[in-house]
Amino acid sequence: MIRLHIMLNNRRRFVISAAMAGVLVLLAGGASALAQPTVWCVTKTGPSPNPSCTAATTFTTIQEAVSNANADDIIFVGPGTYNESVTIDETNHPRDGLSLFGAQAGNDARLDRHGPETIVNGMGNPAFIVAANYVVIDGFTVTGGTAANTYPGGILVGSTSTTISWAQVLNNIIEENGTGVYLYKASSPVVEHNLFRNNTAAADPGAGVTWVGIGIVSNGVAFPVMTENEFTGNKMAAIFVAGGSNAMITNNTSENDGSFVLYADTSQCLFSHNRGKNFGRKGVLPIVVNSTPYYADAAVEVGPNNSYLMISDNDLEKGEAQISNGIAFTTAFASSPLGTSPNWNANVRNNKIKGFPENGIVAEEQSGGTLIYSWIVGNEVRDNGSDGILIDVNNYNIELFDNKAEGNHVLDCEDDTTSGGPTPMIVDEWLNNAGTSSSPTGVCTPGRGHDH
Repeated sequence: MIRLHIMLNNRRRFVISAAMAGVLVLLAGGASALAQPTVWCVTKTGPSPNPSCTAATTFTTIQEAVSNANADDIIFVGPGTYNESVTIDETNHPRDGLSLFGAQAGNDARLDRHGPETIVNGMGNPAFIVAANYVVIDGFTVTGGTAANTYPGGILVGSTSTTISWAQVLNNIIEENGTGVYLYKASSPVVEHNLFRNNTAAADPGAGVTWVGIGIVSNGVAFPVMTENEFTGNKMAAIFVAGGSNAMITNNTSENDGSFVLYADTSQCLFSHNRGKNFGRKGVLPIVVNSTPYYADAAVEVGPNNSYLMISDNDLEKGEAQISNGIAFTTAFASSPLGTSPNWNANVRNNKIKGFPENGIVAEEQSGGTLIYSWIVGNEVRDNGSDGILIDVNNYNIELFDNKAEGNHVLDCEDDTTSGGPTPMIVDEWLNNAGTSSSPTGVCTPGRGHDH
């Protein structure tokens, strides 16, 4: 990711300076010139957004510029509102490496941006459909992706015919779509420095899955990176990871969303160093599968069949409405086509969780368990309405140690798992956990544990 940003910054500086100077860079032998990317411009009114553009390379719509561009070209889009759905694919021309820069390119969308915006309204469809590799979308306001179809996203990255690799979605305000960014069977996309706001608007697609009320959907994606984004008012979830592997979600903030993140059927994913609060405060939307709604019940909602999931060093505070737990290995989707397979080899470590109506950390009850062969280590869990840490019936082989639970209104620590036989015993291992109240007695002990 760092290397790509360095390349992008170098490209910007090089193209602008080369275009303004009108200089050709020659090969060492002097016989031919290195191929240079073409710079294209789009403007509604006013001057060209880049001085290197001419009348022949300037258009009034973004799609016209994209249709004329080739691989590695650069498109500068001036301020204004563009009511169009832009498709970036390989039709007629190779377009791998195409970069589109709005008026706020390079300016972090989480900060108070000054100056004009380049607004792209998909008018019901995605504002951008990315079906080429190495495409950059930087510095836009994206809205209007509300179509009654499977992918009501402001930006859709993916293709049904091939895997799209290394797209970058940077520095955009993404608001009032059904889903802000929809990543579909892509590889290694980067979503960074964006503001995802109030993505709750979509028509009803009927049967199938309704992806509405979500900042980012990652569906069947390998190695996505979602880092340093801000989410607010996305009433289902800031992020939904469905299938795929190695999703890295780090250093994001969430406020007044439904859930922070939902997982289903993933492997080797990381959710780390994120901060969120007031989950469910603006209401909660369900995921709808075949016209049946299913509601999440936690800020970090771990559905079925996730393996090697790391949830570490996050700060989660306050839930309302259906968002009653901090971190839940959940049965909320048990009757849906997602299934009931347990999660295994999960690692919940060094999180701070407080102020939820029910439990701080919970493995919910179902036949076969929701959590097995996993670790809950070093967490600080306090002031929740029910239990601090609850391991419910049928979960097993969980190692819990060095947790600190205090001020939880029912029990600080509770383990309802038991083995058979004349003297039932819990089937998890609790060691060095601090808590005033527990069941069975001793799984947490006053004065034990450590501070973080």
